[in-house]
Amino acid sequence: MENQTISPNSLPRVAVIGGGHLGRIHAKLLACNTNCNLLGVADPSDASRTIVECDLALPSFTDYRVLEKQIDAAVIAAPTFLHHEIGKWCLERGIHTFIEKPIAASAEESHELVALAHENNCVLQVGHVERFNPAWVTASSLCAQESVRYIESAREGSYTGRSTDIGIVMDLMIHDIDLILSLVPSTLTDINAYGWSVLGEHEDFAVAQLRFKNGAVAQLRASRISELPKRTMQIHTEARICSIDFASGSLSMIQPQPDVASGMRQADTLPAAQRLKVKDRLFQEWLSKTEIKSANVNAIALEHQEFLEAIQHGKSVTVNGHAGTAALSVALEVVAAIHHHHGSGLDHTTVQPFAA
Repeated sequence: MENQTISPNSLPRVAVIGGGHLGRIHAKLLACNTNCNLLGVADPSDASRTIVECDLALPSFTDYRVLEKQIDAAVIAAPTFLHHEIGKWCLERGIHTFIEKPIAASAEESHELVALAHENNCVLQVGHVERFNPAWVTASSLCAQESVRYIESAREGSYTGRSTDIGIVMDLMIHDIDLILSLVPSTLTDINAYGWSVLGEHEDFAVAQLRFKNGAVAQLRASRISELPKRTMQIHTEARICSIDFASGSLSMIQPQPDVASGMRQADTLPAAQRLKVKDRLFQEWLSKTEIKSANVNAIALEHQEFLEAIQHGKSVTVNGHAGTAALSVALEVVAAIHHHHGSGLDHTTVQPFAA
C-alpha cells in the first residue's frame, strides 16, 4: 500500500492518539502549528476527553479507528503497551506516525513497526525529545565523537503517578541511552546495572554502566523517588568537558589553556610553593570555563516541525525507527540485567555487539 500523497501546498491532517498529560501537550502545540490541521484527540477515557474538550477546546474521539481515511498523520502518546497496536494500525493504512518513546514494549514489536513504515513509505519518528534540546545540540556539536571517553548522566524526579506501566529505565533513562548511542561512534559490548523497586512492581531507581568497543564508558542514573528534579549530563572528551543541564537549557565547557593542553606548562613541575597557588588561579590561568545559555525554544514543537517537514518535503528525521529501536534494545538489556540478579548487587551482562 502506498502512503497517502500530501501536496506540499496542502496541510497534513493530524490526530493525537492518547489524551493524557503528554498527549495534551502535543495537542496544544499542534493546535497552534500553522503547518498542519489538527483534527482532534482520541482517547477511550471520558475524563481525558472532557479535559481535551473543555481546556483545549478541541474535538475528541473515543476510538482512534474512526479517523481512518480522515488523517494523514498521527502522534501516538498512549501507554507504551499500546504503541505497537496503534502504530501498526496507522502504518498499515499509510498514515505517517510519530510515536512517543519508547517506540514499543519489545524489540520484536519495534522491528515490525520499522518494517511497516518502510513497506508503506511512511515517516516513522520516535519522540526522544532531548535530541532537540538546544543545550544538547550545541554540546554534541562541540564534542568530537571519536574523542568521547566518558559520559555521566543523571535524570531524576519525584513520583508523578504517570507512566506506571513501565519502570524508570524505559521512562527516563532511555532518553540518555538514546543520546549516548547517537554520540559514541562504536558498538556497545557490555552492560552493568542495578535497580530498586520501591513503589510498585517496576524499578523506581536504576544505575547502569555501558561500555563500548572503542573504550568509551557511560554511567547513567535515573530515579522517580528523588527529592529534587535533575536532568544533567557530563561529557568528557580528550579536549574538553561539557556539562549540560537539560532543564535550564544551559551548557558549560571546561578545557585547558593552549599552553597547558600542549604540555608546555605543567603544574606538577612547579616548585611546591607555586603548586599550592595553582588552585587560586585554576580557572584563570590553567583552565578556561565557558558558559553557554541556549535559546529558549520548545523542543516538542521542534519535533513536530521536523515531522511535518518530513511528511511534506521528504526530509529525514533525527530519531527514526532504527534509532528508536536501538535505544529500546539497550533499555531492555538494562532492565534484564536488573532483574537477573535482583537484590544481589550489581549485575553484569555481556551484550551482542550492534551498531550504536
